[in-house]
Parts: sequence; structure tokens; C-alpha cells
Amino acid sequence: MTLHTTLRALSALTMTAIGFATPALAQEASGNIEAGDDTRASARYSGDSPGSSDVRIGMQIRLDAMNVLGPFDTSGAPTGRPSDGIARRLLVPLAAIGARLVDDRLFIGAGIGFHGWSTEDDPGNESSQSGFGLSPLAQFDVLRDDVAALSLGGALHIASLSESEDCNPDGDCMEQGDGGTGVGLSLGAGVRGLITPGLALGGDLGWGFLSISGDNDNSAFVHGIYAALLLEATIGL
Repeated sequence: MTLHTTLRALSALTMTAIGFATPALAQEASGNIEAGDDTRASARYSGDSPGSSDVRIGMQIRLDAMNVLGPFDTSGAPTGRPSDGIARRLLVPLAAIGARLVDDRLFIGAGIGFHGWSTEDDPGNESSQSGFGLSPLAQFDVLRDDVAALSLGGALHIASLSESEDCNPDGDCMEQGDGGTGVGLSLGAGVRGLITPGLALGGDLGWGFLSISGDNDNSAFVHGIYAALLLEATIGL
């Protein structure tokens, strides 16, 4: 076989190999492009860049929609036991800091709440009392789509109530010895509307209780239905 014939044979084999390889390369490139599009689409949905963590940290703000109203205000509790008004309001933590996990379905956090009351009559006599609570909580989305979510959850409440204080117009004050500490639990359901991947509006409805031991050896058991308006903001790590 001459050199010229050998070169012609090698050239034919090379062109044949390129012909078979071209469709495969084109298919692989197309697959990579489509995969890139899917990744970018997923990133747009989650609000994060590709490769970011699945964990989102955020804050929930709740506005007590029931007990903060006048008809539900029982702050004028008899002297000698903790105020029912403050205790009921502590079933709704004002703010909760936490994290969203499990494809944004699970929120675990710690809520804090603060409430109080004060009164003053015409001669100038004043009375006041306050309380604060810490509420570890968890919520899980049982139903979820692109625009809304239905969740179930609960919170453990640890509360402290100060003694009510009475002051006369001369500035002399006396504590009534009706403070206390309490523990309780609340269970409920919530609905959120997903405005953006990191912002949602909604509400919670449920039932809870708080068992309080008074500093003067008195006790109280406060329970009832609660409702709250919810604002949640989160950001990916």
C-alpha cells in the first residue's frame, strides 16, 4: 500500500468518526444547557443563587388579633392573683427568630412577648403590671404550593409576671405581691400567602393555656382561643 493510499484511508476513517461523534456532542451540550436553565429556574423560585444553602433564617412578627381588643382585656384582675389579661396575651409571642428547613416547610424558632397594663384615676392614683414570655415554637407546612401554605404547629410558653404596683398622687408606691411565673402550651394552624420567596403574610388560629404559680402561693390557670396576624421575612444563607 502506497503512502498516498494510506493517507486517504486515515482521512476517511477520521471523517466517519467525526460524523458519529457530532450528534452525541450536540446532545450532551443541549443537556448541559437545559440543566443550567433548570438550575437558574430553581434559583429564581428559591430566591437564592445556585449552590446556596437550603437553610433560611428569618423573623416572624405576630399581632394579637383578639386579646388586644377591649372586650377581651381582663387586666383588672382582683388583687392577690396574677392578671388574666397579661397571661392570655402572652400566648401570642410578638416576635420569633428562627430558621426554615426541609425545603422551607419547617420553621423552628424562639418567640418573645411583652405585655402590660396601667390605669390612673382622676385624683392621680396609678396602678400598673407587666409580664414577659419566652416561647420556643415549631410550624410545619402540611400543604404548600407556589403562592400559599397551610401549616400546623405549637409553642411552649415560659412566662413571668411582675407584681402590680399602686401609687398615690404623692408618689408613694406599694407592690401587691401578685406576681408569678408560668408554663403553658399552645397548638394551632396557620395560613401564609407567599408574596416573594422571602416574604409572606398570613395568620394563626389556635388554643393555648398558661398555668401560673403566684409569688403569694396563689395560682391561676388561663386558657382560651387566640388569633394572630403574621408577617414573615426570611433570607437564604
